[in-house]
Amino acid sequence: MLTAVRNSISKISDVINTISEKSYFTNVYGLGRSLIAFGTLLTLAFNSKYTLFYEPMFNDKVSEIDGLNSINLFLLFDYSLLEIPKIIAILILILVISGIFPRITGILHWWVSFSFLNSATLVEGGDQISTCITLFLVPITLLDKRKNHWDNSYKEKNHYINLIVYLLFILISLQISVLYLQSSIEKPYKVEEWMDGTALYYWFNNNIFGLNKLMRLIINPIFENKTLLFIINWGVIIFEMILFGAIFMEKKNRKRLLPFAILFHFLIAIIFGLVSFFFAMFGSLILYLYPKNENLNFKKYENYIRRKAKV
Repeated sequence: MLTAVRNSISKISDVINTISEKSYFTNVYGLGRSLIAFGTLLTLAFNSKYTLFYEPMFNDKVSEIDGLNSINLFLLFDYSLLEIPKIIAILILILVISGIFPRITGILHWWVSFSFLNSATLVEGGDQISTCITLFLVPITLLDKRKNHWDNSYKEKNHYINLIVYLLFILISLQISVLYLQSSIEKPYKVEEWMDGTALYYWFNNNIFGLNKLMRLIINPIFENKTLLFIINWGVIIFEMILFGAIFMEKKNRKRLLPFAILFHFLIAIIFGLVSFFFAMFGSLILYLYPKNENLNFKKYENYIRRKAKV
């Protein structure tokens, strides 16, 4: 019995040592941060304050400020002056994307995401995801000693820091995994149309979120085949369940799944116009599915593109 306990402790110790010997401050985590920031940046840059913030509702929120909303960037200003916090938020997001001083921009990034989610009138799932993931990233960025998160040469030697950062990335992965689990279960459980395989037809033909007239002419004839519609409908649910299960996969299989997951959300963005949601999920999927301690070799991809261009 004691021998078995000792062997178990020894194995756990070996696993912890293996994890803590690796550095997790990579340009991949920098890419994830930048993509999430880019989605919010697009929303703020290409929409006026009149689109994002409805004055009567905005004023109601201002009058009910409490708790964390006391630091809400947008609620610090009157409606007539909202262009000021918009510019501040855009500048912060540009700094996040540039990668400089993650120790500072990590907190600022969460501040912008939180502020927008809790003051804007028009928000969607991507804004909620951005706020949640940027909060998880704050302690990681505080431990990041690099001057720029695109730097792929830095190796953290402190084993305690490496272990803490690894566990924080696991928490992010758990959050994203549960998100897909909830989505895949709630669709058929709560909505009859997902269960009978017709939900996509109704979503695609929705007057607000659905396809434009040209896309309807192309897609709707395909959906006249009930069997095909049923397969595609349940294919979405099954794929989301696979994305939930990715947390249990080996890293090489998660890496292979990543392009398909990105394509899945890209199609959602094209069909339903949820661009900021796409970038929020794109960044989150990078943090979830790409190996935590690996860097992206951008020069390798640049050379590949150049070779293809010459051909």
